[in-house]
Amino acid sequence: METNNNNSIISKKFSNREALLTVNSELIAQLQARLKAKRFRPVDGDSVKLGYARALIQALQAQNAILKDAELDDLKKEIEELKDMVKYQSQY
Repeated sequence: METNNNNSIISKKFSNREALLTVNSELIAQLQARLKAKRFRPVDGDSVKLGYARALIQALQAQNAILKDAELDDLKKEIEELKDMVKYQSQY
């Protein structure tokens, strides 16, 4: 089953905020290129592509929220470790 392999590729591609920004920038560039034409003409499939773009944006937002929560958890852990170190050092 190739799904696990694809999932690992996807999780690596979106594993940090810089990667999310890159994907978001690519999407913005595609949309801007489409809108910068002298004359905008709807193309078959535009509505489908916009639907996928919306889904991608929602997925990016969800992944960003998860990354933010993970970073906050790491910071809390570091703060607790620092507190313990200070507490330990003040005892001696």
